[in-house]
Amino acid sequence: MKIVHTSDWHIGRRFERESLEDDQRAFLTWLAGQVAELGVDLVVVAGDIYDRSMPAEEAVALLDDGLDGLRAAGATVAMVPGNHDSPRRLGFGARRQALGGVHVFADDTKPPDPWLFESGGEAVAVVSVPFLDPLVVPPLPGPDGSPRARTHGHVLADFLHAGREALARLPAVPSLAIAHAFVAGGAPSDSEKLLAIGGSDLVEASVFDGFDYVALGHLHRPQLVGGGGRIAYSGSPLAYSFSESHPKSVRLVDVADGEVANVTTLAVPVGRPVVTLEGTLESLLTDPAHDRFLGHWVAARLTDRTAQVQALERLRTRFPHAVSVRYAGPAAVARGVTRCADGWAGDPGSPRVVEDTVLGFLEEVGGHPPDGWARALVSEAAAAALCDLVEVSATGGT
Repeated sequence: MKIVHTSDWHIGRRFERESLEDDQRAFLTWLAGQVAELGVDLVVVAGDIYDRSMPAEEAVALLDDGLDGLRAAGATVAMVPGNHDSPRRLGFGARRQALGGVHVFADDTKPPDPWLFESGGEAVAVVSVPFLDPLVVPPLPGPDGSPRARTHGHVLADFLHAGREALARLPAVPSLAIAHAFVAGGAPSDSEKLLAIGGSDLVEASVFDGFDYVALGHLHRPQLVGGGGRIAYSGSPLAYSFSESHPKSVRLVDVADGEVANVTTLAVPVGRPVVTLEGTLESLLTDPAHDRFLGHWVAARLTDRTAQVQALERLRTRFPHAVSVRYAGPAAVARGVTRCADGWAGDPGSPRVVEDTVLGFLEEVGGHPPDGWARALVSEAAAAALCDLVEVSATGGT
């Protein structure tokens, strides 16, 4: 039996303000091709299927096409919602979807019922746990009946414990846990949304004791946690921030002779890589050493002594996918004007970040990306309001 472990598709997400629909479609097409070529039996998606709890129509259509492709290639699909997903929306019609080979384990109101998956003369017992919000799903009382702290670790441990107990009703086959969590020791990136504040989102690897393989989602960097090689993040298939300069992959799990026999990674060959370039604007525009980055998402850190006029627009004449400009040198002193001209994506008070936040809210409420006139209005309002404040601050006003 062959199982592909992937996660964090974030269907509908944008990179800065640029659409990723083509890249996400290319990934799903590539994945279906791998299923057909390698004879994959089961595709596991460990959460954050969508990027928003209320995905846009285009995102729903893209996921629909992607799942059709995986099924046509011969794989059964099992997925759980992550913290970006709405369990109710993602799980709508789950029983009917299961009849067609797409199993969505989205019920966060009761402990998981293990699912026995059989193919190619092998079997695995799958314990699937959707993302659990401890403010919605409280942990069970402690041994003495006293309440326990509402942490993600406690509620996840409760569900996994119940799942392990239920495994006793099934034949003795390899066990697979699917979860969406921040396991202690994992290395995050700038892309993941915090699950909680103050460390209550952290989960100890020991809660997964007893499972032969643990397919995790949430952290976008592929990595092993907890030691032993059996608890793994597949990572996101595409880069969703400039901190994700690492290679992207999915994990291929082989089950043979009643055990997890081998785990390998399959490099994802699609999607635009990211790079952060530092230097003067002139050097970035002319240095031949940067030719290999022409197809990347580019963030520029300018070291010019003075602010450059239309820096982002000029960069795009060489790097069509440049999306961010900051100043790393003396010109940072006068960066208020630059932020208004180009948008300083890393500054939470910049017009671009405020604009993206407002546009994201409008998209989530409306269910589709705002129209052009609305985007223009939001952009103008953010620039006018914040740049006025920056200019006052820069001149010593109050």
